[in-house]
Amino acid sequence: MTVVGGSPYVAGAVAASGLEQVYVFNGMTGAALSHDSDNPAACRWYRYTHAFDDAVELSAPDITQTSTATVLGNLSADCGYFVVDGAQRHAVYVIDYQLHPCQYAALVPVTEAEDITESLQVIVSGCADDLAYRGLDGRTYYLNRKHTFQYVDLEWDAAANDYRSKPVSLEREGYLSSISVEAPLDNTVFELSGDQFAEYFGLARTSVTTAYTAVKVVTHAQALVVEKEKGDNEVGGGASGLTGPAPLEVNFLSQVNPPTTHTIWYIYTTPGSTDTYLYRNETDINYVFNQAGSFTVKLKASNAVSSDSASFIVTVTESFLDCPNFFTPRSTPGENDEFKVAYRSLVKFHGRIMNRWGNVLFEWRDPALGWDGTWHGRPVNPGVYFYVVTATGSDGIEYVRKGDINLLE
Repeated sequence: MTVVGGSPYVAGAVAASGLEQVYVFNGMTGAALSHDSDNPAACRWYRYTHAFDDAVELSAPDITQTSTATVLGNLSADCGYFVVDGAQRHAVYVIDYQLHPCQYAALVPVTEAEDITESLQVIVSGCADDLAYRGLDGRTYYLNRKHTFQYVDLEWDAAANDYRSKPVSLEREGYLSSISVEAPLDNTVFELSGDQFAEYFGLARTSVTTAYTAVKVVTHAQALVVEKEKGDNEVGGGASGLTGPAPLEVNFLSQVNPPTTHTIWYIYTTPGSTDTYLYRNETDINYVFNQAGSFTVKLKASNAVSSDSASFIVTVTESFLDCPNFFTPRSTPGENDEFKVAYRSLVKFHGRIMNRWGNVLFEWRDPALGWDGTWHGRPVNPGVYFYVVTATGSDGIEYVRKGDINLLE
């Protein structure tokens, strides 16, 4: 059986219904059913409203015939039709979509649930029933409407190290009373629209929207060591991860989502302890660690409903200081040209170079620097000179180094 005089949405019927197809029209004007037959004049048409048992036979002028087909016009909506052709019976059901448009009344987010920071339920009110059809067996079957639920969320982009927009589109079928989604990370607008029949007929999809204020707090906090220029006489290299020599400067970034209203950083200032701390009520902070040991830094991000946290361990290495006993500033260019201490993790430093009469030839406070064997820009004579170096290590060790240094040609 085929359709003439219309372009309906065609859906397969449940086999138990005894129907071959369900036809959904957008208005019944001009709609007709056609059945090809070797003997069209012998075919009989029937219409029913509830089941095969209440079927009534139809007659002219609704039925016309050609040499190869019998055609039934003047169709009624929400009725079943079948044609009997000898020993065969072919049955369909006809629905007028104009009598069953997709409708919604409102969307209402549930904001008082205990798991509001994990999932969100959106109540759908006024959702139209699915399209019903009656089988020859008298039972009611349904063509499920298809609904589209859309909104824009945020997601974390690890490569870009930032949040990015995330369009979300969910397809649902059947009668809707609610929709559950993951708790959004930002304020958004929910839209529910439908259905596939309206889309098929080129009609504007019915929709309903509601604004939602997000409450879920998330953080992708980072701790980034501030790279500093490493002296060629610094022992053990620079920072690796969150471990390095003092002074170890670290930037802490909260990386929170928009619903976050408070960020508090806790810096535990005693190595290995969570008893003594200072806190900063700031989004991002910078802190310099000068004491050897491992320190815990925690972030608490929150609003009135939700919270999230992050934790970091920063380790400052132990100190070291050693002094050479000779250098060759002129005889081997590029090699051992300066008197430099070997050091690691010093928080204070002071050094002096003197001649035998106690005159200070060079003085420095940065352990990465060194003496090149000159005084007032002129090379001094080869011989024995004296140094005094004092320093304080990250571990509290007080260094006092005194000795002689041989300046060799």
